[in-house]
Amino acid sequence: MEVERLLDAYMGSYCSLSINGINIYYQKNKFSESHLKLFSPLEFTKYKEILDGEEVERILLRTTVKKAKTRLEILGCNLGRLEKYFIDNLEYQLSNFEEDEEENYTLEEEYYRDLTLEEYTRNLKAILETSNLDIRDANIFEKHTNIDNNSITIKIITSLSTGRYLNPFFWDWIYENEGYLIDEILDIYICLISCNEDSIVEYDLTDATYSGYIEESKIQEFYDNFKDTTIIIPEGKTDIKVLSKSLEFLFPEYKYLFTFFDFDNFRADGGTSYLSKLLKSFSAAKINNRIIAIFDNDTAAEVEIQALTDIPISKNIRIMKLPTLDFCDNYPTIGPTGINNANVNGFAVSIELFFGEDIIKENNEFHPIQWTNYNDRLRRYQGSITNKSEIIVKMEDKLRNPNHDNQDWSKLIYLWETIFKQNT
Repeated sequence: MEVERLLDAYMGSYCSLSINGINIYYQKNKFSESHLKLFSPLEFTKYKEILDGEEVERILLRTTVKKAKTRLEILGCNLGRLEKYFIDNLEYQLSNFEEDEEENYTLEEEYYRDLTLEEYTRNLKAILETSNLDIRDANIFEKHTNIDNNSITIKIITSLSTGRYLNPFFWDWIYENEGYLIDEILDIYICLISCNEDSIVEYDLTDATYSGYIEESKIQEFYDNFKDTTIIIPEGKTDIKVLSKSLEFLFPEYKYLFTFFDFDNFRADGGTSYLSKLLKSFSAAKINNRIIAIFDNDTAAEVEIQALTDIPISKNIRIMKLPTLDFCDNYPTIGPTGINNANVNGFAVSIELFFGEDIIKENNEFHPIQWTNYNDRLRRYQGSITNKSEIIVKMEDKLRNPNHDNQDWSKLIYLWETIFKQNT
């Protein structure tokens, strides 16, 4: 295998993308930006190994399938897009065949008529999850009985063993006039959803780097100047500060995929009505960036979100409320009848309730919610947490000195995991 790689390098130097050590895609004499999107600059690594008696430094990016899949989902991949991609391309290929008796099918036609997304991912998973697999072994089916001998696995193994582009819809080579049918990111996404989440994904840059085709600085430059970001727009400045700082601490490996609306430089007021106006303006202006608008989970937000249902909001804009919190099902509140516990989800959940119990509790008691305005149309109260200024000051100190040992970050982890799934 290594001899073959060296021969390939002689004819040109390649960057190779692999899952569990099986190379699935190659790029000659340069890196692929699509492949770099699977990784974070924090996952760039070097290590030394002995090759043919000589010490060689390997240069690569390494992550897990779970993290790579999460990044592609943040960038807009989801099962709905994948299913449409699959159906459209399969229909295109089947249109090239005339109706015929099944016994007269060629292997290629048999492949397309057997092909479904479920069957493709099932067979691909069997290949990519098989340990110590030599993809060029002529006796692969005899040695690995978990891999079915059918037209789909034959197609996949042929592509992987010959270096052809791995794609479900092209039996052999892709003609120039068919290139528009290919979505490289979705092709990678198919591979990722076909694997266990703890499987290892690597992008080996060694050959192309040592051959002088790639400069290491260009890899970092790609991430530093990454343009395909998702814009986060919450209700106000406090939300921005907490979200941006917590992302940096909790999920630094996803940080480069997001940017945050700049309330300060735009002198924006913030609040539910301002956020609603922004979304209308961005839709009217046909802004193409992916946008996630985050409303509080309260009465005021519900009023605005209901009003937006009558507005043609762009498909690239996702509207979400802060997620429901279990402990808010029975939370202390202050109203006309005094202090009572109540469900405040949907009525009074703001970003402060995600700060952690170390911030929103004092003397082991939660800072209560104060009921304020009553909305006649929704027939429910709006509320907000008491001692908000004091709580924000404590949170700002926590963000300046974060640690995992004695601070509660569980609710912000939950919030970010919810945000990551907005495009799925």
